[in-house]
Amino acid sequence: MDTNTVKKTCKARLARPISLLEPLWSRWKTSFKWKLVSIFVLVVFANLLLIGIFTVRETSSKIQQDDMQFSSLILKQANLNLVRYLQEYERFLFTLGSSEQLQSWSNLSIGRKPESVVPFYVLESDYIKPFTNTHPELLSVMLYHVSGNQAYFTTDAGIRPGYTMGQEPWFNQINPMQKVTYLSDITSNYVDSALNPMRLPIVSIVKRVGFNGVTYIKIDIKPDLMQSILNEINIGKSGVGFIINSSGLIVAHPQRDKLLTPLDHSIRSRMKDTPGGSFIIPGSNEIVVYQSIEGTDWKSVIVIPYVEVAGSVVDIRRIIISTAAICMVLSVLFIIFVSSSITRRISKLKQFMKQTGRGQIDVPITIEGEDEISTLAQSYNVMLSDLQQHIKRLSESKLAEQQAVLFSLQSQIDSHFLYNTLEIINSMATQIRHYEIESITISLAHMFRYTANYRHTDVTVRDEVQHLKRYLQIIQIRYGDAFDYTLQVDEACLDTPCLKVILQPIAENAVRHGFEKNVKQLSLSIVVQRTEQGTLGVIVTDNGAGFTEQRLQDLRDQLAHAESDYTDFQRIGLLNIQYRLRMRYHAAGPGIEIGNSPQGGAFVHMQFPL
Repeated sequence: MDTNTVKKTCKARLARPISLLEPLWSRWKTSFKWKLVSIFVLVVFANLLLIGIFTVRETSSKIQQDDMQFSSLILKQANLNLVRYLQEYERFLFTLGSSEQLQSWSNLSIGRKPESVVPFYVLESDYIKPFTNTHPELLSVMLYHVSGNQAYFTTDAGIRPGYTMGQEPWFNQINPMQKVTYLSDITSNYVDSALNPMRLPIVSIVKRVGFNGVTYIKIDIKPDLMQSILNEINIGKSGVGFIINSSGLIVAHPQRDKLLTPLDHSIRSRMKDTPGGSFIIPGSNEIVVYQSIEGTDWKSVIVIPYVEVAGSVVDIRRIIISTAAICMVLSVLFIIFVSSSITRRISKLKQFMKQTGRGQIDVPITIEGEDEISTLAQSYNVMLSDLQQHIKRLSESKLAEQQAVLFSLQSQIDSHFLYNTLEIINSMATQIRHYEIESITISLAHMFRYTANYRHTDVTVRDEVQHLKRYLQIIQIRYGDAFDYTLQVDEACLDTPCLKVILQPIAENAVRHGFEKNVKQLSLSIVVQRTEQGTLGVIVTDNGAGFTEQRLQDLRDQLAHAESDYTDFQRIGLLNIQYRLRMRYHAAGPGIEIGNSPQGGAFVHMQFPL
């Protein structure tokens, strides 16, 4: 079969499942219900997966910790049994060492007198044999005097001919001040009945007694009973317990070939400086628990393979997976049910929206329920009602827009005429040296030029204050001593951006309404400062008659609805400023507040963000 044929066969095999999935994919792309189900299922699956991973991980760690603690308790009990077992031999050695027969044997051993056999025979019959009857693991009891005299008692095997304790490599290392010394070895010093050497693992317990420790007492025992004590620990099918000495050599182990072999260095190094503890071997995850055996330089050790711990973890994992699968199935069924309830009403809402797209905006939507979807339907009905009103107002706004354009063009024509006229008046005032008229015309020209510049609607507070000063200068000249004002401006606010022509109209309203009500002496106070709320505040107060209650209420109502009811673009007053502030900052906070001062007169408070 050539390469092209293989490629065609592979494509044909791939095309079949793809062709089966295409209808499902197309339906999923166009169905909000199944998208919603997919999202919920993924969320539930992700949560179950995370919970499962976290639970298995924490459970595994907890099981390992519990196994360590439980093994430590069991090992501690085993150590108590070992200590009690070894203390029996220590007491036996103490009894022998303090007996009169041993002292007599030691004294008679100085000259290697044959009479030394008598006290040893008494020791054998009174002490050694009774002890041996209750301790079948005992191999021999040997006495040795530094003069070379030696006596021994054996049970199952004999002593190799020519053997003396003084030949042992550890002989000169035994400290007479030490209570006992524990040694382990695989010895060939024993022979069977045919005098054939026997290679036996032994544990030797040695003690020096007498003056300057001239007499050595050595007991050789089989390590089987010590190992059986460790084997009684229930450490699983493949767990193992053993004993090591201070050099890291294995003293007792269920496998004979492991005796007197060094323990792995990586394990031994972690056990070296601590009397007991537990740890996990990296890589194999085996649990190692160890404790020192009191009165010896030995340590009992338990090694639990990971498979013993993993069995419990696998069971827990299987239970978690089964529970998660059942929960997943139930969750999917519940999700489909809930999604159908939601998407059915959304589909109904979708059909009504399509009708609205075809121009049927007078048909309200009816959706059952009291949840967010029914609230959405109600809001949509409100939107349709507002849409009808906006369509009605659209023609009115178009007409207002045309009027505004015409007004703007007319204002540009009028402004050129006014500039030329003011220039003529300024020239005439200069010729006749009428400086007040000259000052008024210059200020008025600047004011017209400032307001007629439609390209710059955003200015700074500095520009607004300058425009206000020009207006106040004109009013000062116009009314003379009948008008005075104070202007306080926070220097830190001068570079703050603001809307154009919002200060001067407020002052103009105060002046106009003040003199209209026959105020003889009008005083105006204008303060521009930063407020505690972090906004820029403008407070304009006067000493006029103030507002009547009805007028004040009417103005407040108009200001509250300025952004919705404002249609007069040919006047620049409080409503105009309020409308522009609300449209610029899109919030209810910025704007104008009016009222009567307790000291008399009216006040206007305007604020907007810095």
